[in-house]
Amino acid sequence: MKYPWYQTARGTDLEQGDIFESCPVFLPRADLPPLEDGTLFFDEELRDVIVVSQTCDLVAGREKVTEVLLCPLWLRAQFLPPHYLASAKGLEEARRGILPGFHVLAACEEPGFEREARVVDFRRVYSLPVAFVRRQAKNTDGRLRLLPPYREHLSQAFARFFMRVGLPVDIPPFR
Repeated sequence: MKYPWYQTARGTDLEQGDIFESCPVFLPRADLPPLEDGTLFFDEELRDVIVVSQTCDLVAGREKVTEVLLCPLWLRAQFLPPHYLASAKGLEEARRGILPGFHVLAACEEPGFEREARVVDFRRVYSLPVAFVRRQAKNTDGRLRLLPPYREHLSQAFARFFMRVGLPVDIPPFR
């Protein structure tokens, strides 16, 4: 059965599951010096990212947030050995939800937006001002948008990663 994962989106409306390719993100430097004159130094990198903020929080004119949460999105081919996701076993475990820090998205066949399978990395979260992301959306010739139920599946995986609870003593494995 064929069921669409994506549609193309244009304009400044934002939704959870919107994919921005080559979006600037800002990273504080590891050697961030103490603030003396109020000047901060950040490195800018272009990353493929996916919106993980809730769509209802991003409605134009009724925003409930000032910043959009985004997670990096990696092409399958960007994982090289010895990275665990470079292996078929690692990628399959991510697909099945066994690796909670990652979420696999299907390949895209939308004309002009053909992409191989990608991996969302929940271990890093960026935030950018809503107005900045809207300008990014306006200045692109279109972007991919994850469709339901795959968008909700992404949201659930994101929540599962952040709601984990480490137990002081776990139940021993059954053998």
